[in-house]
Amino acid sequence: MKNSLEEFTNTLKDFQSVLRTTKFGSKNDFLNRKNSTPITHVKEQALSAELSYLYSNYSTLLILPHIHINTFSSLHPKLHIFGKGSAMTKKHNPWKNGKVVIAHSFNASAKKIWADTTQEQTPIYVSDLEGNFLQLTSSINMFFKLLIELCKSYNFNRDKEPKCGSETNLWDLHREKIVSPYFANRIKDLVPQEDIFIITAVFTLD
Repeated sequence: MKNSLEEFTNTLKDFQSVLRTTKFGSKNDFLNRKNSTPITHVKEQALSAELSYLYSNYSTLLILPHIHINTFSSLHPKLHIFGKGSAMTKKHNPWKNGKVVIAHSFNASAKKIWADTTQEQTPIYVSDLEGNFLQLTSSINMFFKLLIELCKSYNFNRDKEPKCGSETNLWDLHREKIVSPYFANRIKDLVPQEDIFIITAVFTLD
């Protein structure tokens, strides 16, 4: 567990550095926060060691192309009230079966990305439209390594981007036809071959 957490610590530092050098993050994105009181729980939900480290040491709101990393506050169940009466009340609970929503994929079905707090190394899952969980990566450390490769994939293809102000469909084509295969090639030695399809779908495709 210690080695796993140390590796995750180094990956997060690398991720923060890549955000700066690829200009995906602003000076206010993924900032270090003062770890005066480590975050270990959300109400009655216990965080894994990796999630505790992540939220204790970083301000995590970040919107990357196609991936949105949520804040710590999003882990708290909330009650939303629309209009009047109980029929207009909606409860938001980001927890299910020991898993918590830590990010979203901006594809057509707005897939939720879940971290399993009950397993070592905090594996990451994505849920399909029927609510089934499909494992995305075997650890949260690998999830952030893939985010690093995503940023690099966009950065290395900047010369092929549509002109500023181009229609949205041109940017979609750039992401799907250029960035996605480039990203898939970059991660082929990081993850099992059979996982590349779902990873590229969640990270880069609609």
